[in-house]
This record gives sequence, C-alpha cells and structure tokens, in this order.
Amino acid sequence: MFSFAERLMLFNQYEILKKLDPQKSSLYSRHQEVVEKGFESLYEDLGISTTTLSKEEAQEMDDILALFRAIKTSSGGAASNVPGKTAFVGFGSSQPDERFAYADFLSNILKFPLEISNSPDNRPELQLEKYRTMLKRWDEIGRKRELSPDQIEHLVA
Repeated sequence: MFSFAERLMLFNQYEILKKLDPQKSSLYSRHQEVVEKGFESLYEDLGISTTTLSKEEAQEMDDILALFRAIKTSSGGAASNVPGKTAFVGFGSSQPDERFAYADFLSNILKFPLEISNSPDNRPELQLEKYRTMLKRWDEIGRKRELSPDQIEHLVA
C-alpha cells in the first residue's frame, strides 16, 4: 500500500515524534515497526484511513449540505409546516462511510449545525437515499437558494 519511500518518510517522522513527545515514544516505536516491516493489515492502527473519497462522492455530500443550508436559510416559518423534516440529522451515529465522514468534516468547517441522530431508524444507507431523493426534487426546482414554504414541503415530502 505504501511505497518504500513513503514508509521511510513515515519511519523518520515517527522518529521525530518520539523526540518531540517522549511520553508517547513507545506508541511511535510500534508505529515505526509497522511501517518499517510493511504490516499493511496494521496500517489502520497508525490513524491513517485506508479508504478514499471520489470527487463524485464528495460533490454529492457538498450538494446535500448546500440543500440543507438553502432549507435552513429559507425556512423562516416554513419549518413549522413540516416539523422535524427540515433538520439535517447526519447519516447515523456510527458514520461508517467516508462520504459521511466528509460531510461531518465539511459541516465543522462551515459551522453548519449537525445533529447526529442516535435513533435506530437513522441508518446511514436510508439517510443517503432520502437525501438523494431530496436532491432530485431540488434539481426539479432549479436548485434555488431561496425556497418558498411550498418548495420546502416538496423537498422533504
């Protein structure tokens, strides 16, 4: 997974970290051994994700957050017509997918309020399908940033 050069750089970085943070020296030594010997099955223990996020998946998450920003900024009273349906609840408490982790990351940067639901019916795959349906409906109305109460109701129906 990592090239020899990448493993060498990581090894050296862990050597520097051992000097900068002696209290974690034994942890960094273990990490050094993992990269030195190329134990790919232990790379996740280094705190490095082994999965990636495609541009298309990232764009979908960007679009979902933009949709909810439009709902939030437009809802001035419309949210009362559809209580509980206009809030972005995330994708479930476990966040197993990189797309969802990316959305959480973006929401933190953009300071978009993200309330992760711990409800058992808030399964990530169901939330994603719901958000995709909402995006299709948003496309139908031209992805307007200013939404009427009727448009919001259509999006969350």
